[in-house]
Amino acid sequence: MPTSRRIEPAKTRRKDTDAAPAENIREQVYRRVRDSMQKGEITYDDRIVDYEIAAALGVSRMPVREALLQLKSEGFLQGTARGFILRRFTPTDIANIFEIRLLLEPAAAAAACAGASMEGLGQMSKAAADAERAHAKDDAVAYMQANWVFRSTWVGMVPNPHLAQTITRLRDHAEAVRLATLRDKEFRALSLQHTKSILEAFLRRDAEAVKERVAYNLRVSAASYYAKQGMLLNGESGAVPRQGIAA
Repeated sequence: MPTSRRIEPAKTRRKDTDAAPAENIREQVYRRVRDSMQKGEITYDDRIVDYEIAAALGVSRMPVREALLQLKSEGFLQGTARGFILRRFTPTDIANIFEIRLLLEPAAAAAACAGASMEGLGQMSKAAADAERAHAKDDAVAYMQANWVFRSTWVGMVPNPHLAQTITRLRDHAEAVRLATLRDKEFRALSLQHTKSILEAFLRRDAEAVKERVAYNLRVSAASYYAKQGMLLNGESGAVPRQGIAA
């Protein structure tokens, strides 16, 4: 049974939050929940309840509910009798999402590489180092957070903002892949190898290599997800496919 997920307030919050425009509060809640989803802080075992978030943030319930309904309309959440939970996608849904990602992400990553800034490359390097430290500590949530920063950084350097938004949304819809695999230590080890490989191509500013490595990573990410699901259905803890995953 899902348990309620507490969305923590920001470390610095205005004392007059209730006086802020409702639209701003809705946007803040929307971003907070999306960030928690992307970083792996919300799982399929969690229930997201509007009044609990409102109490934690010190705001009224209405803008919180509006933010959660927006996330539902965008396909990230599904409603229940007692709040919201992460939407569960079918294997066919996941396959369709990966098909679209394969059409968009390799070329987008190559474009990001061609125009990559020194600041962006530095952020990617730091994220990869953070991922390596998190993996060494067997900290799955910290690893997923670093993985998210790494990916978000190169997506943020894609010159077409509409393409970047589409890629981000599709990735978030494939949250099931990360939750099913990156909590497994063996999968994380192989994910880290892929992250380093993609980073190395970015640092060499080899757009063609970036394109190939991102495409390869997407293919094996999908394969690893299905392999993991098969293991779970069969009650196995068998070996991880050698290709790995860094969706």
